[in-house]
Amino acid sequence: MNSNNGNTDFGAFVKRQQTAAAEGERVDWAKQRDEWLVHLHELYDLAESFLAEYTKTGDIKVSYRDIPLNEEHIGSYSARQMILKIGCQEITLTPVGTLFFYIKGRVDVVGPAGQTRLVLVDSESLGPPRKVTVSIGKPNVEAAPPKEIKWAWKIATSPPIIQYIELTQESLFEALMEVANG
Repeated sequence: MNSNNGNTDFGAFVKRQQTAAAEGERVDWAKQRDEWLVHLHELYDLAESFLAEYTKTGDIKVSYRDIPLNEEHIGSYSARQMILKIGCQEITLTPVGTLFFYIKGRVDVVGPAGQTRLVLVDSESLGPPRKVTVSIGKPNVEAAPPKEIKWAWKIATSPPIIQYIELTQESLFEALMEVANG
């Protein structure tokens, strides 16, 4: 390896890292975390409303516990985990985090027979992009202003072809039965 070329490559690498760090400093990571925690609270409120007829009778017991999360840029913080007790089955809704490609957050639904994922995505999204196109140079048309994203919780199907299913009372019940082997 040519040492001169190696120094140039390393210098370019260092410059890219400095640029990335400067861009990262422009992101309000505390705001990102706080928005994520609000969306998480909204998910739990929605789940509780779907389960209300069963929690009122005591057939399902709902509790919460704080769990530690640690994400790059955001750091360590605490989030609530939802615990559902249905008979002798325990199902947890465990927050994983907010910094993912194509989604704003993920919660794993885990029961004795398996797990599924709830994802916070653009409400219009049916699944992650299948193909990403990258273009270099100026576009021929003026770029449209970024659209306002309306976030929604959805159930993500298992790979290899992931689809997003609307989170409704019926789809939540199906997901809970699946992870509990019901």
